[in-house]
Order: sequence, then structure tokens, then C-alpha cells
Amino acid sequence: MDNAFTAQEIKSIMYQAISAIAYMHQKGYMHRDVKPENFLVTGTGDLQVKLADFGLAKKGGGSRMTEYVSTRWYRAPELALRSNSYTMSVDVFALGCIMAEMFLNRPLFPGTSEQDQLTRILTVLGTPG
Repeated sequence: MDNAFTAQEIKSIMYQAISAIAYMHQKGYMHRDVKPENFLVTGTGDLQVKLADFGLAKKGGGSRMTEYVSTRWYRAPELALRSNSYTMSVDVFALGCIMAEMFLNRPLFPGTSEQDQLTRILTVLGTPG
């Protein structure tokens, strides 16, 4: 992110981003490539957010899923482990990464490889158990 947002702007952006993803999920679809570049933010003061790039969107549940989706820095742990069985929660994980990035003004998990990505996630969130 080039520009730092105020806490109020982050709250507004995240509310709109979460609402967009929630709408997709209510319709039974997952985006699968949630990242800052796929949210178009316009306006000054009263920011408007639009969700973009539905190239990896897929109807959720039922079938085997493509294991390689999402941009590495926003990829949920189950995707980093190359699972082909995952849920819409991968979009929610990415939203959390984006929110942290806006507050920190830097990526939360800037992994340089699949292994480094998973190590960074586990260092911050801990191991499952």
C-alpha cells in the first residue's frame, strides 16, 4: 500500500470489502483471490470500494477444489499446504491479512516461497493443536 489510511478509512474500506465477500458467499461463491489489488477504492472522504477480478471465483463446496489459488501473501494456511478441500474461509483469511496490512502499512505475511509463507503464518498465529 502506497498511502496510509486513517483508522476510520480502514474501518469503512473493510466494512465494504467484507460486505462484498459476504454477498458472494451468500450466493454460494468464493472469490479465491482476495488481495488489495482486487479492491478498487475511489473517492475522497467518503470512500467507495468495489470488488474486482472474478477470474478464480468458484461455486463453493461439493467438488474437489483447485489447490493453487490466491496470491501467496494472502493465502490461507490450508492453501499453503496445497489442500484441495477448503471452504470460503480462505477469503476471510485474506481479508484479515489486508486489514492488518492497512494498519501496519506493510504486508503481514510477505513470504518469499511456499515454505517461508507457512513459516511466517505459524510464527504469528501459532501451530494448530
